Amino acid sequence: MPDVIEGRNAVLEALRSGVRLERVLLADGLKPNPVLDEIRGLAAKADIPVERARRDELDGLSARGAHQGVIAAAAPFVYAELTDVLSAIAGRPRALVVVLDHVTDPGNLGAIIRSVEVAGGDAVVIPRDRAAAVGPVVHKASAGATAHLPVVRVSNIAQAIAILKDADVWVGGADERGEVDLWDAPLDGRCALVLGAEGSGLSRLVRERCDFLVSIPVAGRVSSLNVAQAASVLAFEWVRRHR
Repeated sequence: MPDVIEGRNAVLEALRSGVRLERVLLADGLKPNPVLDEIRGLAAKADIPVERARRDELDGLSARGAHQGVIAAAAPFVYAELTDVLSAIAGRPRALVVVLDHVTDPGNLGAIIRSVEVAGGDAVVIPRDRAAAVGPVVHKASAGATAHLPVVRVSNIAQAIAILKDADVWVGGADERGEVDLWDAPLDGRCALVLGAEGSGLSRLVRERCDFLVSIPVAGRVSSLNVAQAASVLAFEWVRRHR
């Protein structure tokens, strides 16, 4: 069954990056718009059918009803291999990989992929089981970043961390009890940031595998950010270190 990519930006980015689309559906009655014109033009160049559809038909295909009148059917998402990511960053003085320890909300996963891609990161690593996978909601929440950033799916997060460390990647786990705060943590060079599941945070084994634990200072009464917000803050602190 094909994946569904919904939303104007997500479909546009998929077309720009060469994602294999089977067809694009546009709702009847859409007003002229430059984004829609580019979608039609790129689809025509790639010989991808563009079809008209009733809005209620798109509603039925949409995961959250936020398709903005544009939905594309794509071949199933192809995950990257961790070995390929490590080959791509081999010998580089700086790299960023974000590892997610069983994040289950697809909206959070999509938002994290978007932040890491915008920050110039190299990959997001997720577990195969008991975690959100790349699908329609993730494509939408990533605003098309799934078309550009490698997403790796592994059977064991702790083993993936060990592989990253063997490749000279410094691994930091986000934990509100972390012994070093955001400003003083070694968030530079070749870095992997590990974030835990919504609510429960990092698992014990994953926490123990990290080289250090980093906390994000808070000034308000709420003790922490959600996982997607925390990923953005940490990723852009890595960016700041390399300005």
